[in-house]
Amino acid sequence: MSALLALRNHFGSARLIALQLFSTAGLGMVYPYINLYLTEIGFSGALIGTLASVGAVLTLVLTPLLNSIADRLLLHRRLLMLYFGGFALASIIFATTHSYALIIVAVLLFRLTTGPSMTLGAQLTLSLLLRRGKTIFGGMRSFSALGFACASALAGSVFALGGYALTFTVGAILSLVSVQLSTIFPAKPKEKSKPEAGPKQPRNRGIYVLAASQFFVAMCTHNAFAFLFIHLSQNLGVDNMHIGLWAALLALVEFPFYYLTDALLPRVRLRITYIFGIIGIALTTLGLGIVPSLPLLLLLFVVRGMSWPAYQLSCYRLMNAISHPRNAATNQAIVQVTMPGIALLLTGSLYGWAYDHFGAGLFYALCALAAAIGVCIVIAGFRLFDARQPQERV
Repeated sequence: MSALLALRNHFGSARLIALQLFSTAGLGMVYPYINLYLTEIGFSGALIGTLASVGAVLTLVLTPLLNSIADRLLLHRRLLMLYFGGFALASIIFATTHSYALIIVAVLLFRLTTGPSMTLGAQLTLSLLLRRGKTIFGGMRSFSALGFACASALAGSVFALGGYALTFTVGAILSLVSVQLSTIFPAKPKEKSKPEAGPKQPRNRGIYVLAASQFFVAMCTHNAFAFLFIHLSQNLGVDNMHIGLWAALLALVEFPFYYLTDALLPRVRLRITYIFGIIGIALTTLGLGIVPSLPLLLLLFVVRGMSWPAYQLSCYRLMNAISHPRNAATNQAIVQVTMPGIALLLTGSLYGWAYDHFGAGLFYALCALAAAIGVCIVIAGFRLFDARQPQERV
């Protein structure tokens, strides 16, 4: 009880912590098994990549539209609940049918709801923390990693007990719990903030550099992760019942590094942290294709656990630092939704074809190359970053 009270005093709300845990727990239960399930019922790598591309198109079209409606009507909480409900519906379809047409619908619904729900949830969490005078976004994000890890660790036992059907059903239940926990956010702000007077501010040129970098980094991370659990099952001999355990380890090692990175960022230039985070991601991605044993794979996961929080938190804060307040929300959407969506749209099918025809080694080398290009873009445009907020060292 004292531990729970300490968490409440530090983070402000046990229910907000629970939302971080449950919202990613549903994803942790379902995500490791989706592509395995698709391959088992006959979907090719190229088809899986094509569905990722189509899902990216839907995300690019519908997410801005839904966010615009939410901005106009101040319905952000309801939109977040809609995303969680859509994820639950997709999981239920996976659990209850073998119809190719319905499964394709579920895959697209999953793609449409997963990324936008995480982005919107993070934005609402950050806003709530700032209103309460707390700037511990990295610490709060660590609970998201913990939720994913715990659910993934249990997913193997759930899969052994009831197969794909039970695994997807539990994922749906966790997502429905997240719908209820979303009530921690206000239904509507008491008053809508008024726009600043004066002409629209031009965007810093560093924003375009960061967006271009994100295109290539997303090309690496999204495609590499899409085939990770297939690779573990087909090439490294991991039993399907143990896939969830490896997914849990992947997220669990991130937990302490979110705290460490949160403390590190004020002391190191954001762009430096961003660069080194991507370098770590590129090296671990390359290693995935050539690692010969599971103990070495675990070591790669630890290196990735250090790299991913550095990359993710520095990207978010770097974009915030170089953006004018009147452009910040739009700029974040460009980086977090638009660029990954375009990257998947243009390369999802190609990377799926590469995995089918060239194997995991070359596939992950191509992913790592994309991340390396993203690093080079930031290094080349290093001096174009100009801090708009002096407290952030960019």
